[in-house]
Amino acid sequence: MIRTLVYATVFSLAVIASAPVVYGSPITAISKVPRIVSSVQFPQTRWGVVRHTIRLQIPKNSSTLSQLIVNVPPGLTMSNQITVSNQSGEKLGTNIAINEREVTISFLKYVAPGTNLNIAMKDIKIVGISNAWLYPVSARLIGINADLPIGIARFRIYR
Repeated sequence: MIRTLVYATVFSLAVIASAPVVYGSPITAISKVPRIVSSVQFPQTRWGVVRHTIRLQIPKNSSTLSQLIVNVPPGLTMSNQITVSNQSGEKLGTNIAINEREVTISFLKYVAPGTNLNIAMKDIKIVGISNAWLYPVSARLIGINADLPIGIARFRIYR
């Protein structure tokens, strides 16, 4: 009985030791596309009016950014209190169009690669109930004639 257990253990260890080692390599395509770095809600509880801030990073290998499209989840009502600033806190010139479920942010000067953006959406009215609000975000880059999905900004609600 013990001999069988020892043989089974030795065999298992031999199989594990002989498995090939696989090394991961970074996906280079990710470093060429803008991405959502974080999302913050203030206050973090279920208030009637909140501020949602989305932080984006435009990698150095990316194309120049001309437009962002933020899809608003059902249960939220947007206001026109939206500001966009870079990593230095400098506000960027934008044209902002708000439809019922979509916010389109067009930049007056294209945003260069290597820039971090903060999109502060103030006075958002919560009219629905959810544990998390999900904003799909797309970007329009120079040289690409399509909206490129870059991620989902997720805002968790704490009770």
